[in-house]
Amino acid sequence: MKSTGFKKLAKGTNFFVLAVLAAGILVCSNALSYRHFFRVDLTATKKYTVSESTKKALAGLDDIVNIKVYLSRKLPPYMAPLVDQVKDMLEEYRICAHGNLDIEYIDPADDPAVQQKLQFMGIPQLRLNIIEKDQAAVTTVFMGLAVLYGDSREVIPALTDVAALEYALTGKILRVQKKEVKTIGFLSGHGEPGLDRELGTVNNELRGQYYTRTVATAGSRTIPAEVSVLVVASPKQLTEGELFAIDQYIMAGGKAVFLVDAIDIQERGMQGALIESPVLKLLEHYGVRVAPELVLDQLSENASFKSGPYDVLLPYPFWVRVVRQNTQTDNPIVSSIETMILPWTSPLELLKEKTGSRTVSVLARSSPDSWIMKGYFDLSPQQDFAAPGNQRAPHILALAMSGSFTSYFAGKPAPPADNATKMDDPSARTDAGKKAAQPAVVQQSPDTRIIVTGNSRFITDNFITQFDGNLAFFLNAVDWCTADDALMGIRARESGDSTLYVVSDTMKAAVRLLNMFAVPALVAVFGIAHAYLRRRRKRLAVRGL
Repeated sequence: MKSTGFKKLAKGTNFFVLAVLAAGILVCSNALSYRHFFRVDLTATKKYTVSESTKKALAGLDDIVNIKVYLSRKLPPYMAPLVDQVKDMLEEYRICAHGNLDIEYIDPADDPAVQQKLQFMGIPQLRLNIIEKDQAAVTTVFMGLAVLYGDSREVIPALTDVAALEYALTGKILRVQKKEVKTIGFLSGHGEPGLDRELGTVNNELRGQYYTRTVATAGSRTIPAEVSVLVVASPKQLTEGELFAIDQYIMAGGKAVFLVDAIDIQERGMQGALIESPVLKLLEHYGVRVAPELVLDQLSENASFKSGPYDVLLPYPFWVRVVRQNTQTDNPIVSSIETMILPWTSPLELLKEKTGSRTVSVLARSSPDSWIMKGYFDLSPQQDFAAPGNQRAPHILALAMSGSFTSYFAGKPAPPADNATKMDDPSARTDAGKKAAQPAVVQQSPDTRIIVTGNSRFITDNFITQFDGNLAFFLNAVDWCTADDALMGIRARESGDSTLYVVSDTMKAAVRLLNMFAVPALVAVFGIAHAYLRRRRKRLAVRGL
């Protein structure tokens, strides 16, 4: 009996010790996981893990940044997965910030003063559909956050898109810490796309990190010094004085993005006509020639066209699909962008005798199955899109140059002031009718950066809302010009899609034959091997007898 009692006591003691050890392990594991975040993300783009760009930004925090999450507790059940994903991401942010990120969750439901404050901050109530007592109803909730640092505040009005949350949140954290916000200027007044119309989406995205403004050069010989990057989006006409302003802006170290259309696209008549772009001679002097041609590519995007009362989706070689595989560059602007679409784009020619020692990076290139159209531009999708094999070759569609540039006006006098010069412009004033002094020509720039593409339409709302890679490319280009690459990695991961590359007819035939005969061949091999092993076992058995 004593032995039995001793055994029971030993078993009970062992169970108690094991329970204590298990509890201790759980407590230690939770403590370690709170301090050291770890999980395995098996997705190809690591979509459930914050990017290295975000980790770098959070690790660089030198003071506490506050995030106040205004989240209603009473949410429809279908919002629960989204809320869990938001909280998981914020927890990962907190851990990566090493104590410099304070996150607070607030439910404004029962506090009218907080609700009024949120309306003033720009965080609205959201209306969501619910089922209540077997009837459809509408409820109002709050799902926004504010990033606070000192006197700076940035808000995300609605946490409804987890896919875009990392980019938005990291951008807000960086924005509140900036001591100086740079300005991006868009040349205007010469037929360019409107910043608040055709470029509305680009404008809104840029405002997350920069100030934006239009730059009217009529009657002016200078670009405002506050402009960090000048975007020149296919102006229809420029005077010599305005060209001088752009050239001297670059000579002063200004950065520029040139989006140049060499062909005017008449979508209604599905025809194109040559444009004598006024910036062509400026770019050619800098070492880039925009050819008066259009690129067509077998690797292209589908486009929708009207056919009677119906919309028909057709492959359209004029909408060139640019994929990373064809560019092969380590430039951070495009190194992680999977794909983007350049519609009705012209090829670029690099004039090596004029580029000198400048660094040149090809940012976009068509596939080896592309060709060019010149002379008469028929844009109809119904035509036979075929080109002889000897005319197919890759073409440069966008490039970046950095280094020192020589002025287009070097060795020339500055052009006279335009007639449109305003009399309140100090540079235009004269004393007693005397002729205004001509400005000196700066003939050589310090190291600076410019980007050139043979297309401006790809950043208009019609295309940028369809193709994420287009937006990522343009925003990365602006960041590269300002030497601010903090968000490039996040944009690249959220943009583009996986591309099925064009393969040769020989490869198609090989794959087809493999699909037809591979499985039967494997079954036959397995059957032969099985029969051979079976006969071998029988022979061994007979010998054993």
